[in-house]
Amino acid sequence: MSRHASLPFHLYVNVQNSFLGPTMPPGTTAAIWHGVYARPFQTLMCHVLLESGAHWSGLPLHAISTTQDFSVPHEHLMPWGSMGEQTETWHARYLEGLTCEIRAPFKARGRHTGVIIDWTDGFSRYPQEHKPLNLIALDSGQFALLPNNYAVYDDAHFVDDAAKEHLRRYRRGEDVYWEKE
Repeated sequence: MSRHASLPFHLYVNVQNSFLGPTMPPGTTAAIWHGVYARPFQTLMCHVLLESGAHWSGLPLHAISTTQDFSVPHEHLMPWGSMGEQTETWHARYLEGLTCEIRAPFKARGRHTGVIIDWTDGFSRYPQEHKPLNLIALDSGQFALLPNNYAVYDDAHFVDDAAKEHLRRYRRGEDVYWEKE
């Protein structure tokens, strides 16, 4: 593993031109988002192929959107910086496409992309601090990278609204279970 990881599939996005250079005209440039890059405590960075044919690395998560909306600030889109040197992405097929309600650090609606980003070092050594992050496409067009406890998902075939009263009682597990020798 490395600091770079491929997304399980590519996403069509717009890049805010101000991130591509000081002489770029206002507006956006179409791109294909296909990979990520992370350093500890830094905002997740994106690898994209721009419509000009240029490959661009190092775009912060808040520089991309599926619309022209870039209004949610970066500290809300990714409240935690990257948590290690070794980035891992995986495709959670069941979650892909589920609509959700973002409850923290801001209120919004979105849809899970099916992509979860995690790190195999750093905070993963401390289970009580380990937070795999869900890549959520907000209805506004931006993407948020949030831990499990910041969103509640909709599944008409399974989720029971009456059971949501228990959400306030959930607490993370801090016990570590090791194989006995």
